[in-house]
Amino acid sequence: MPSITETMRSTVPEATGKKDLRAEKTSTPTPESQNAEADAASGAQFDQVELSESVERAIDDAKFDAAKVEALRLAIMEGNYPLDAKRIAENMLDLERMISS
Repeated sequence: MPSITETMRSTVPEATGKKDLRAEKTSTPTPESQNAEADAASGAQFDQVELSESVERAIDDAKFDAAKVEALRLAIMEGNYPLDAKRIAENMLDLERMISS
């Protein structure tokens, strides 16, 4: 049975003109960023989080394909989306094992 990704690539054409919404940045500072800037200017200390290379790569590689999501939603609503209960259960067990270790 083909994966969801393979199925969607074969049935849903790539959307033209789509944007990566994560790449958009606003030029107006948010209240949180203003507070952080004020804390930095006053010499206050604050915690920083540094992402590993693998996490940064995963974020960069992640894409949201609105056409794919819409096609899946329609297929589910129409009852045309095949579900393999065994495969779902196996994937849930794999995820549980990954979380537990």
